[in-house]
Amino acid sequence: MDDLKVQALANFLKAIGEFNRLSLVYKLCQCKTPQNVMCLCECCDVDASVVSRHLKILAQEGIVKFDKKGRERAYALDRKNVATKLRDFANQIETDI
Repeated sequence: MDDLKVQALANFLKAIGEFNRLSLVYKLCQCKTPQNVMCLCECCDVDASVVSRHLKILAQEGIVKFDKKGRERAYALDRKNVATKLRDFANQIETDI
C-alpha cells in the first residue's frame, strides 16, 4: 500500500475513531431516513454546533453524505463507502504477509 493510500485510511479511521463521531455513525446506522443535526444531538452529549463540526469531518471522509434543502442539511450514513473501506482494510490485514 502506497503512502497516499495509508494516509487516506489513517484519516478515515481517525474520523470514526473519535467517540462522538462514532456515536453519530452508530445512530445513523439505525436510521432509515436522513436526519438533521437536531435529531442527531440525542446520541451525543454535545450541542448542535459540535455535532455539526463532527458531521463536517465525517462528510469530508466520505462517511456521511447530506442533502441540503435551504439552510437545513439531512445526513445519512454512506453505508456502501464505509463498508467497502472497512472490508478492504480487513482483507488487507488477512492477506498481506
